[in-house]
Amino acid sequence: MARFLLFLGMLVPLIYLGAVLGAAWYYPGYSHVTQYVSELGAKASPHREIFNYGIEAGGAAAILGAFGFFLALHKLSRGFVFATLTTVAIGLWGISMVMGGLYPMPDPRHGAYGLGMALNAAPLLLVLALMRDSKLAWLKALSMLVFLVSGGLLAIMMGYGPMTHIPQLAVHKSDVGLWQRAYALSIIPWVGLAALGLSGVMGRLQRRAAIAPKLAMD
Repeated sequence: MARFLLFLGMLVPLIYLGAVLGAAWYYPGYSHVTQYVSELGAKASPHREIFNYGIEAGGAAAILGAFGFFLALHKLSRGFVFATLTTVAIGLWGISMVMGGLYPMPDPRHGAYGLGMALNAAPLLLVLALMRDSKLAWLKALSMLVFLVSGGLLAIMMGYGPMTHIPQLAVHKSDVGLWQRAYALSIIPWVGLAALGLSGVMGRLQRRAAIAPKLAMD
């Protein structure tokens, strides 16, 4: 069950990318540099259902995939707190995606009241969950990098921090879409890669468990 749920988590970035590119393809004149991603699902978008249904599907996959994270992290770390918090962080982002599709821009509920920002904490929480496990060193290193980069990009997008005083790092109307996509690229693919890494370890553990009784009989 855990590996199937993690497989759904692997699909999240692919579904999201497909929704964005698919909706943009049927939106004449749409600019990935100057326009928000959410404009693909607004009333002005000629085929807004592509984007809205797409992010709803991606959000649902993230919610289900989050339970796969819990099962894997609970087994690997033998802990509960950080495994649960990682699950909650990913699940809240999934809920925000579903809400974003159900309530297209400019509905005030489109932003899901900021629930999506919980995903920024997920990479750090995963590292804490796996702190005592020697496996997945690459995933822990990647997660820390993602946590720092996505956090910096989010700060720039929200206008927080000393970096916003650097003119080159200021978000303008002429490049807001570019910044938003940089942020999405820094965090959403991580969900799929983390699910892939955890699924690989769970598969190896299952194979060892299957082999152990045969070795004992020999």
